[in-house]
Amino acid sequence: QQEQAKQETLQVLNRLRELARRQSDLNERLKELQSALDEAETEEEREEIREQLKRLREQQQQMLRDMDEVAERMQQPQNQERMSQAREQVQETLEQIRQTTEALREGQVSRAVASGTRAQRQLEQMREQFRQAASGRFADEVRQLRDEARQLDNRQGELAERLEQLDRPQPETR
Repeated sequence: QQEQAKQETLQVLNRLRELARRQSDLNERLKELQSALDEAETEEEREEIREQLKRLREQQQQMLRDMDEVAERMQQPQNQERMSQAREQVQETLEQIRQTTEALREGQVSRAVASGTRAQRQLEQMREQFRQAASGRFADEVRQLRDEARQLDNRQGELAERLEQLDRPQPETR
């Protein structure tokens, strides 16, 4: 049970890391295309950039689907308690990703960059919170194992003493 919870937390952590990286890449590409659009001199150049923006919008929509998947995973009964704090932040991040997608659909690149940057920041914060929570749980488990080892060592010492007492010849009573 505990091992499964650790695995699930690690998977969510890895997924958040990947989503943050992808959002960062999308944001960088959006900034490049915004600059290119501002500098475009011909309608043909602008049309090519719009096509690239359309592809980015599709990638952003995939990000939204992937983030929905993470949110659903966090809502599963076995994860609800452990991941309850992050659920609200996931909803806020989903909203930022939706806004980015909508801005791209409307051709508002600068708005898409702004909301995409907010989404990236939120993803990175969630990832860091998950990492800290996971490392905190690991430290707790190590402490618990140390305590158990100490108890076993004490118990072994007690048993060794008893065995010694049993091995000693008992004085005869007359």
